[in-house]
Amino acid sequence: LMEVHRCRFVEFQPAAINALDFTPSTVKETRLAVGRADGSIEIWDPHNNFRFLKVIPGGKDLSVESLVWAHQSVVSDLGDDEDDQDPEEKTKELNELLAQPPRLFSSGLSPYIVEWDPVSLTVKETVDSNGGAVWCLAVNSTGTRLAAGCEDGRIRLFDIEDGRLDYMRSFAPQNGRVLSLAWGPEDDYIISGGSDSALRKWNAYTGETLLRMTVDRANGEPTLVWSVAALKDNTFVTGDSLGNLMFWNGDRGTMKQTIKAHAADILTLTANKEGTVVVTSGVDCKIMTYQKVEGNLSNKNKKKGTVSKGTWANVRRRRNHWHDVRALAIDDTNNIVVSGGVDVGLVAGVGGPLFADRLIQVSPFPEKYIVSLAKAQNLVMGTFFNSISLWRLGKGTNLVYFNYLAEDVEISPANNLALPELLEQHKKCLELQLKPDCNITSSSLSDDGQWIVVADVETVRLFQLYEMGDGQLAVKKMRTFDQALARYLATNDVAAGAHHVLFTPGSNRLVIVTVESRILVVDMLHWKEDNFDVVREFGHHRGLDSEGLQTKNSQVATVISITASSDGQWLATGDDANRIHVFNLDSLKHHIELPHSYHIHTALSFNDFRPNELFVGLANNEFHIYNVEKNRLTNWSKAHTDFTGTSLERIRDNIKGVAYNPAEPKQMLIYGNTFLCLVQLTNNKDVSSTQQQQSDKRQKRKRDVVGGVVHQVKSPIQMQVSTRYQQILFAGFKNDNSLVLIERPRFSVLEKLPPSFYKSRYGA
Repeated sequence: LMEVHRCRFVEFQPAAINALDFTPSTVKETRLAVGRADGSIEIWDPHNNFRFLKVIPGGKDLSVESLVWAHQSVVSDLGDDEDDQDPEEKTKELNELLAQPPRLFSSGLSPYIVEWDPVSLTVKETVDSNGGAVWCLAVNSTGTRLAAGCEDGRIRLFDIEDGRLDYMRSFAPQNGRVLSLAWGPEDDYIISGGSDSALRKWNAYTGETLLRMTVDRANGEPTLVWSVAALKDNTFVTGDSLGNLMFWNGDRGTMKQTIKAHAADILTLTANKEGTVVVTSGVDCKIMTYQKVEGNLSNKNKKKGTVSKGTWANVRRRRNHWHDVRALAIDDTNNIVVSGGVDVGLVAGVGGPLFADRLIQVSPFPEKYIVSLAKAQNLVMGTFFNSISLWRLGKGTNLVYFNYLAEDVEISPANNLALPELLEQHKKCLELQLKPDCNITSSSLSDDGQWIVVADVETVRLFQLYEMGDGQLAVKKMRTFDQALARYLATNDVAAGAHHVLFTPGSNRLVIVTVESRILVVDMLHWKEDNFDVVREFGHHRGLDSEGLQTKNSQVATVISITASSDGQWLATGDDANRIHVFNLDSLKHHIELPHSYHIHTALSFNDFRPNELFVGLANNEFHIYNVEKNRLTNWSKAHTDFTGTSLERIRDNIKGVAYNPAEPKQMLIYGNTFLCLVQLTNNKDVSSTQQQQSDKRQKRKRDVVGGVVHQVKSPIQMQVSTRYQQILFAGFKNDNSLVLIERPRFSVLEKLPPSFYKSRYGA
């Protein structure tokens, strides 16, 4: 039985999705980039039901309108020396080129094209288009040329070969802005859609117009060609503001087929690599899938007749969004189509030629560190894009204690359960608004409620909290901290800004993970003397050892997980290369790197009551518990390695965090966006005799004889899963049997959106 503070005051509102793009097929590890209207760019791993990796922070008026990955797959032309080059050297050079990470470009309502560093999550390079807002970007198949469609009606071509980002030429101007672009399958031409009701085919080498095709117009108003695609057989596909899906002969410029696909604007369309499937969507929220007919199909509806070979037919329609769909992307390698739009969530169709085997609704709240809890002070801190809110939890009488994992609990007098009476409401006691250009990457509230630290990619700020009247709080910025940190960064040539900040329990240390993946440990004990010394720097996520020397695995990776033990002795950090390092904060030394798992980790957490036990949650929803002091798995984890058939394994959401109840030290509460999972950390000898007998029977049935040796199946894991809570931002215990649960229901996000498209139907 549990007292649950079920809170919904952290009104985190993600921005609309404007752009989506998968990495090219030449990249070893597939990644999805998600561009949002607030300028942020999220990086996702589409495996294991879509796993959130990291986010490039945006800023005020920095909407992402277009987003593309580029990966060079051909060796640069060496001229006359190319013929003299040894074939083995060519192959080696190509393999080295393909091993390079992909490059990420974005554009928006400013005239700049931005290249991002996916590791440091900062701007790598920018170039001015000199043509106003850049509405669309397209990369050729070899990753050597970047085309940009601009506000002034011109297409501009950029050389991105061998790491460059150089302007090459402008194409002839057209009337109105360029809204959409696509390269031909052989990279010899580019097609563009504009705001002047026209589709154009351009010579990619000279910039001359080869063909001009006009789409339908209504009431004399120009039609907007929002999206275009060039298929493998030189068929052009367009989606426009009238809802028409048109197929064109790319050689002659004649229209082959027109389909009234949508009731309003087709904002986006995409096609598979073979050019046999086209997916469209737009303002009417429908996602339509069209397939090229390979033979004559007889339609049961006589009015529609027979669908002839070579034409396109609608084979699937679905409505997975509540608002405009602005972006679609297909990953041919894994048979995935993903969509996103104004309703802020991602939806993926996975498997089969039509991407219809199963549907994945991806949570719009993937970040793990939005909320912090100061237990002793009853404070909850919520982090937003450029602001911080602090709330003091309320108090009540007639508290209802119930099984919080039960799927349906009716609170009524008939069940001897009455609504609790609030003595004190949850109260906002601080709103800290930062500058508009400060998009927060991380924040932390100290356990004693005395400090707040806030970081972005340019700076780290420390604030001291103090009480005012009526329970309100105020902050004082610690400028001496800014000066001390700036001196250290300048002296040691370390870049400013941070991806993560964290106070250790007890508030004795502040851990800063810089944008270069350096871990800085700051001493907080002598703050009264204005001393904020950096007592240690670790470079292990940069491929360095404790002496600062390069190791065999010298890859620089982004730190995505961080946690500290309750006694302040241990710090664990994990990066997106799946390296998990444990540091001893007492001796200020690197302690151990955990063994690499096949599945990448999603969560790290030290047990509050056994501080040397580290929980590692994996992307397949299995988990391990390590005794970091003894450098091995705990006895419980050794005995419980088989997750086959468990409730946790069947859940699609990834593990987000762990909470520990002081009243039940042999339990842990694992949570994700849509589930709570209570796990018993007891060995078989600790369970009841009935449970043990049932367990023994199951193990006896599952014994396996291999080579004459009997192998005993591992002990079953005792767990209970609840999905009654939705979109969980945070779960944590503030004291015995008192759970703080921060939710952000999907309907609370949707109710803040503008009205969606609606078309009345007769008789409806």
